[in-house]
Amino acid sequence: MSDRAALRVATWNIHGFLGEGRRPDFERTLRLLRVIDADLLALQEVDARTHLRREPFAFERLREALGDHCVEARLFGPPGRDYGQLLWSRYPLEQAEVHLLPGPGFEPRAVIEAVAATPLGPVRVLATHFGLRPAARRRQAAFLAQLVRPGETSLTMGDLNEWRPSGVVDWTLRAVLPLAVQPVSWPAKRPLVPMDRLYASADLALVHAEAFRAAAPASDHLPVVAEFRRGR
Repeated sequence: MSDRAALRVATWNIHGFLGEGRRPDFERTLRLLRVIDADLLALQEVDARTHLRREPFAFERLREALGDHCVEARLFGPPGRDYGQLLWSRYPLEQAEVHLLPGPGFEPRAVIEAVAATPLGPVRVLATHFGLRPAARRRQAAFLAQLVRPGETSLTMGDLNEWRPSGVVDWTLRAVLPLAVQPVSWPAKRPLVPMDRLYASADLALVHAEAFRAAAPASDHLPVVAEFRRGR
């Protein structure tokens, strides 16, 4: 179990539960999530598109398995065969809202906004998955930055699809959330690029951060895990 005096958070692009062997393995993903043991968890590419050989009812199965508190962003596809992302929390989530992000892009993108009632106090969480096009990422980072409320404890996490450690997404988010966590996380077997990141407000202090390498067989991304305590 994680230290409840700290806040343990994780973001993971689970790639439709695919990994080695190119077959979905829901139970493997769930086992790894239990090992990670996050208090706040952002998952991207929750994918139930059966025509792409994913398993149906991905959102339903995750909600049932994880329990507690969950906000879904089902972005396209019919019920049971839909695609999107979710935010899960050990603690109650309030003021939950899903915002569609600006494009251009090949598919809809979103940010899930919610306030988690954590042992560190209320934390505004922004869980997202940015687009592939640089022009879209610039607009999406600016949109997300406008959701950060000065003076509130806040963090954002997700697959930001930015290859360089210091690029326009990084500059934009550091301006409002200066504490950055960006270990290399993609591709999972030999990570070179900090795709998956967390940014936190200055009133939090980083205790530990890592790309969770034990998850390499389960996705093309590694989960990024971090622990925070109350700072100044």
